[in-house]
Amino acid sequence: MDIRVLRYYLTVCREGTMSRAAEVLHVTQPTLSRQIADLERELGAPLLERHSRSVVPTEKGLYLKRRAEEIVALADQTAADFATQDDIIEGDVFIGAGESDLFRILAAGMQVVREEHPQVHFYVRSGDSADAVEWLERGLVDFALLFSYPNIERYESIRLKQTDAWGILMPDDAPLAKKDTIGPADLEGQPLIVSSQAHANHAHDAWFGDSLDKLNIVAEYNLMFNGAMMVREGLGYVLGLDKIAPTGKGSGLAFRLLYPPMVAHIDFAWKRDTPLSNASEKFLEVMREKLA
Repeated sequence: MDIRVLRYYLTVCREGTMSRAAEVLHVTQPTLSRQIADLERELGAPLLERHSRSVVPTEKGLYLKRRAEEIVALADQTAADFATQDDIIEGDVFIGAGESDLFRILAAGMQVVREEHPQVHFYVRSGDSADAVEWLERGLVDFALLFSYPNIERYESIRLKQTDAWGILMPDDAPLAKKDTIGPADLEGQPLIVSSQAHANHAHDAWFGDSLDKLNIVAEYNLMFNGAMMVREGLGYVLGLDKIAPTGKGSGLAFRLLYPPMVAHIDFAWKRDTPLSNASEKFLEVMREKLA
């Protein structure tokens, strides 16, 4: 069905006669009659009851009238949108991120975008910074939340003002849970579960100092959820970031910060010189405001 012919048909229904409709449309009456007849043949049904001085829609003609109004309105709206296509914001935004309590800032940004542009959808892939960087490089994500990433200058980025603090996750009845903070000497010989990325990057070596050679690393993780499961099963203590695994009353777990303190800097990053979709640009605009 031709949109133009549907407009003709709606005009005939509105005007009630072929002659008046032809005048409104600036076409000849024979041309208009032929277009409506062709439409009836195409649909295989009479659309108008023709009287000596008027035409009225048949039952099927009324159905077509309703649908034609919807189709024409959608076509008009689409044309209007493309006339100002910079205002069209819809599509998918992909984010790669490690586990962090500060991810809530990104979640708040997502909600701001969704409230104004409900056709934007977000997809979050979880992993450590190494995973997120790989996804960013391969174009699988638009943005990445990176933790103490050493080569951050390779990317456009905004550093969060907040930091994440490292500490020890343990059973709440463990002897170390009685301490307010945990020092390097407290971990000598203890069964320790560490972040694979941090371990590979020797991120904690300086903090452990002389105690480094006395560590008993029994397992590694890249998601804190899995690390917490190992703690619950008695495998050891997790060296991880605060506020990720549930702790406190009823959880069976406790978390104690390291002393001297050790923190992770967090960067919201995206690739240089890579065009972003309107949806991703809008999310970046919101995040710039939130992280300013």
